[in-house]
Amino acid sequence: MPIIFETDETLQRVTVTIPAGTRWAAFETAARAAIARTPDLTDWMWIIDDQGPIEDIDVEGMVRIGEDFRRFSRPPLRRTYTIVVTQDRHFDTWLRVVDLNHENRKHFPAPTLSAARALLDQLTGTDVSANRF
Repeated sequence: MPIIFETDETLQRVTVTIPAGTRWAAFETAARAAIARTPDLTDWMWIIDDQGPIEDIDVEGMVRIGEDFRRFSRPPLRRTYTIVVTQDRHFDTWLRVVDLNHENRKHFPAPTLSAARALLDQLTGTDVSANRF
């Protein structure tokens, strides 16, 4: 299955669905291509639904994605968030590495996609629950 990027222009949110069995190189390539096509995505809020988890995470790849985010973000940089849906018990360790590479972007884990949406709503002060069915 392919990696799917869904965008919500109104909320300026990206939801990325990463199917189980996806390799890191495929995710990195897809993320960097999306950013290159639409640089404004670096200023949007992201939810990454990792249905794997990805087993072969690459620190250098994290650095490259972070560099793309820093390069394309509009000044002045504002706090943005990425919520990662994951069951990876080592994610808290990776979280520190990812945050270091993204400057003003903060990453958080969530156990489910609905929990990720709720957390992002809370962090951004957005209440869109009434619009969901």
